[in-house]
Amino acid sequence: MAAERTARLGRVPRGDRGFSVQLMLLVAMAFAIPAQLYLAIPVAEQIQRPFRVDAATASWTGSAFSLTYAAGFLIFGPLSDRLGRRPVLAFGVLATALTTALTALSPGMGWFITFRALQGLAAATFAPVALAYVADRAPAARRPVSLSFITTGLLGAGLLGQAFGQFVGAHADWPTAFWPAAIVYAVAAIALWGLLAPGATAATTTWSNVFLAMGRLIRTPGPAAVFASAITVFSSFVAMYAVLNPHLRDAFDFGEGRLLLVQAIGALGLIVGPVVNRLFGGKGPRVLAVAGFLTAGAGLLLAQLSGVLVAVVGGSLVFVSGISLVVPGLVGLLHELAPQSRGAAVAFNTFVLFIGASLGQLAAAHAGYQLILGILAGSVILAAAVVALFARRPHQ
Repeated sequence: MAAERTARLGRVPRGDRGFSVQLMLLVAMAFAIPAQLYLAIPVAEQIQRPFRVDAATASWTGSAFSLTYAAGFLIFGPLSDRLGRRPVLAFGVLATALTTALTALSPGMGWFITFRALQGLAAATFAPVALAYVADRAPAARRPVSLSFITTGLLGAGLLGQAFGQFVGAHADWPTAFWPAAIVYAVAAIALWGLLAPGATAATTTWSNVFLAMGRLIRTPGPAAVFASAITVFSSFVAMYAVLNPHLRDAFDFGEGRLLLVQAIGALGLIVGPVVNRLFGGKGPRVLAVAGFLTAGAGLLLAQLSGVLVAVVGGSLVFVSGISLVVPGLVGLLHELAPQSRGAAVAFNTFVLFIGASLGQLAAAHAGYQLILGILAGSVILAAAVVALFARRPHQ
């Protein structure tokens, strides 16, 4: 009775206080590890010159990482169901440290691309397994806000990676972008092994059963609705910012400094997820996911007022606020809808999120500002309807 009363009040029982330390470490790594996806973008020109390659070849500094990164989610989420979350996280982060150091030591472009691909595969151990670990281990009263902290880190990693890359590009040689991260990851791997709970493994013991279970999830209405809606999340996030900056340059004559300020304002929306989940997490993940999609759609519609600077900037802030609610909401839904295959479900969901990011880049390259925002607004509002109608447990 006392434990139930404590959970209702949102307090942390004594036995759960160690989880707060674990969560802090996981949130820090949620910012640091996916940042590698974006880190090479600002230093691509520095990599291009010493390796004597053209811009098209240099673009593989990002693509080599992102392809193996997305594919790795399908491997390591199910693997964590079989082996446990702690070993996959700890050894995966250690492998990320080693491949990051090898990337810094690359003697030529071929080696650099190879090590970046290996780095992406190793880094893929983190996001789906960390989300599954938090969904498994967080006290019920803290699960929504805990997931929102992790997803805030995953979203904020894009800003962190680019900002650090820009700093390195202006003040140091390109290997400097990788050495600090390699050291941080190595220390974090030791901390993860020492601090995370061992946990239990799932009954599934073969890869065929794991992927059969994943196939069943795709065919089950509730999880399938979550996956279908997830394709719109990072696709809209990437596409919106891809068209926003050129529009601000053309319509309002913004330079790099003012563009960074607009991004900083939008980043404030990342705070909304943890705050709202803290206050209203008891409403359930489906309600918060639907609210997040609708909020994101409202922000995109507001930003359609392309000639009004306040509307454009304010719309980006509202949009990011909505997205910060959606991602933890979808993970929380999978925790409820697929309790026997959480690792596989979260892994596939994370894979879909980053496939959406690639689609967002392609869409932004072939459509103008107002058209792409209109398409994105329609897609996230449709996603809200899909989640509201179909992401339910059978008895609901």
